[in-house]
Amino acid sequence: MQLDFTGKTVVVTGGTSGIGLAIATLFAELNAKVSVCARSAENVDRVVANLRSQGFEAHGKSVDVADSRSMFAYAKEVQATFGDIDVWISNAGVYPQHKLIDTPEDVWERTIRTNMTSIYLGGRIARDTMSGRGGVLINASSFASVMSSVGSGLYAATKAAVTSMTKTLAAELAPYGIRVNCYIPGVIDTAMTHPLLGKNGEAMRRTIALNRFGKPRDVATAVAFLASPYAEYISGTSLEISGGKFCTQNPTAAWE
Repeated sequence: MQLDFTGKTVVVTGGTSGIGLAIATLFAELNAKVSVCARSAENVDRVVANLRSQGFEAHGKSVDVADSRSMFAYAKEVQATFGDIDVWISNAGVYPQHKLIDTPEDVWERTIRTNMTSIYLGGRIARDTMSGRGGVLINASSFASVMSSVGSGLYAATKAAVTSMTKTLAAELAPYGIRVNCYIPGVIDTAMTHPLLGKNGEAMRRTIALNRFGKPRDVATAVAFLASPYAEYISGTSLEISGGKFCTQNPTAAWE
């Protein structure tokens, strides 16, 4: 099976670090025209310059993914630069660490807007930019949507909402020829998870059947599959990419 996105335009929100960067890089390697956005203009410029230095077609912009004007203007800029958008990946998110009962209200509002409003806007943009041609919308959920943790309850709630919204969007956008899915990463070794891995790494690894943490590339390859014609009858689905996290109560027993 050979994936090739030649002639396709792919947008990755939150595409300048971690999983988002791995996704953007892989699509570029698979010959797509790639656009990334993030809050930091410096990070966007760095990623775009790096991709272009490797001979890839790349574009980027500093965007607030929870702001409709900013997002719609960004989508129009991508279209003006590369043409019609074929794949929109709503990857951007924040990961606050507070007990629900201790979450400051400003953090509550910012997390909901970043993790949920961005999904809603991505759905509207997909309808407006892909209507009549078809396309693919892919949203970032999390294993936290399957099993929440004390200390990240707000994050878990927003990611559970992403999973739910993905199913609804899959139905609503089907008449436009747009497939909608989400991916559920397990414990992926990124800058965002480093503090947790440093504190609880061994205990977390023991919950994973493959006995290792995931790499951003592990997620990127799965996302590329979901965006490809090989997944043309897959919509409204959540793909878990967790190495078999908690597939049994005692996954490490197989290694002993």
